[in-house]
Amino acid sequence: MSKIEDNEAFVREVQAVLGVGVDGHAGPRTVSAWRAKEGVAGSSSETPDSELIAALKQDEGLRLKAYPDPLSPRAKTGKGSGDPWSIGYGRAHGIKEGDVITEAVAEKWLIEDAQSHNKVIHRALPWLKDLDPVRRRVIENMHFNMGWDNPKTPAFEGLSGFKNTLEAVRTGRYAQAAAGMLASLWAKQVKGRAVRLAHEMQTGRVG
Repeated sequence: MSKIEDNEAFVREVQAVLGVGVDGHAGPRTVSAWRAKEGVAGSSSETPDSELIAALKQDEGLRLKAYPDPLSPRAKTGKGSGDPWSIGYGRAHGIKEGDVITEAVAEKWLIEDAQSHNKVIHRALPWLKDLDPVRRRVIENMHFNMGWDNPKTPAFEGLSGFKNTLEAVRTGRYAQAAAGMLASLWAKQVKGRAVRLAHEMQTGRVG
């Protein structure tokens, strides 16, 4: 028996004891049942943790002066509209050309925006609460970056367009989910961010 087969056989035995679906994959449902059995409840909080905020700071970058949307005519040609303008760590709501903020305001807005994004994604994907913290933060990070649905670019639907990848995450097929992340248009656009997040999705480890 190979190491993979041996691992899957062990997971099936654990799943049988826990009374969950027996498929050999340690997905969110299995993890949640194990935590409950051990008396360690999975977090159901939508509040972004400090690790997510730190990762978003790294990925979004800080800009204290308003900048045009990367897909706008202004960003591409230096002329025309730059809407929607963004500032700080990627805040785009209510921002106009010429706005300037402080670093303290940028951090406050980042936490508020991460909270708002988390409310949306946790309601859309209620099984997120059963994921381990590293993989949960990967999904939260992706959602912060692209939203759930992006009406500006129909070909780039936001996280809602990652149907197969999200199903792979939900069912514990993390290597497949990571491959789906890297094969996307989003990965081509954000480059290193996608590589790092895909690694975290596959391994469940940061770095």
